Amino acid sequence: MITYILRRLAAMVPTLLGVSILVFVIFNVVGDDPVYLYLGKNASPEQIVSLRHELGLDKPLHVQYLVGMKQLLTFDLGFSMSAKEPIARMFVQGIGPSIAVTLPGLMLYSGIAVLLGLVCAYWRGTLIDKFVVVGATCGMALSFVAVMIFAQYFLAFLPSQKGLQSFPITGYERGFFTCLPYILLPNLISCFVALGYDTRFFRAVAVEEMNKEYVRTAKAYGAGTRVILLKHVLKNIMIPIISRVVVAIPFVVSGSFLLESFFVIPGLGYKLLHAIESADYPVIRTFTMLIAVLVVVANTVADILNSMVDPRVKLS
Repeated sequence: MITYILRRLAAMVPTLLGVSILVFVIFNVVGDDPVYLYLGKNASPEQIVSLRHELGLDKPLHVQYLVGMKQLLTFDLGFSMSAKEPIARMFVQGIGPSIAVTLPGLMLYSGIAVLLGLVCAYWRGTLIDKFVVVGATCGMALSFVAVMIFAQYFLAFLPSQKGLQSFPITGYERGFFTCLPYILLPNLISCFVALGYDTRFFRAVAVEEMNKEYVRTAKAYGAGTRVILLKHVLKNIMIPIISRVVVAIPFVVSGSFLLESFFVIPGLGYKLLHAIESADYPVIRTFTMLIAVLVVVANTVADILNSMVDPRVKLS
């Protein structure tokens, strides 16, 4: 196991190196000049030269890449042009709200979806299965934006206008207990929207597993429903469950752009959208690289967890 973990960690190095080069090429070679995007067409030559020097864009490309890698490794990520504060501080301040507004919802809808998938697979073709499948399909057909507008209006704005207790419409307060009223509705929205997709996925995985010979053998020996579902089927579908949940964690850290924008929650998604609107090149480039690193790390963690669940993974 230790050898496999070390091998997977070593494989991260060339992957991260390739990702860093790709991000650098996109922002420094292929993309538009960030100086003109930020200053506009009417900028003076002196302003252009000054900002280009401030961003380090007047240096050779290989020097710019090495400087960027050094900043990433030391977490000295430079300054935001629009917010006028260190990007590292922006990341630290934004990661908490982003996790709070998405992680509870991820855990909730993943658990419910796995349970519904097992139930539908065991009673496949019955009214229970058909009802859940139709409900999940209807949930998948609803637009994320439409659900947010509906929930924000009918569960937050309208009750507050009538003097009733409701969810906060916008805003966020830091602190474990003080933030709860502000993150409850966004988590319920993300749970409602994502539940249909995950239910259909886990149902398909569980149905395939229910057709295996060991399940029919367990039924023939008189094993109960709980034993078949929780002891046998659930154990054997842990790999797709782990892969789907763990790979979603980087997007939890980066936050939900729509949720944070609609509810004015100062998470990473909200800060990144503001940076895009302000053409804040250093923030966009740094956040893109950090999210890419999180994706690579999450995939490696998923592989390691899968090897713990199923030893055959180490042999593949």
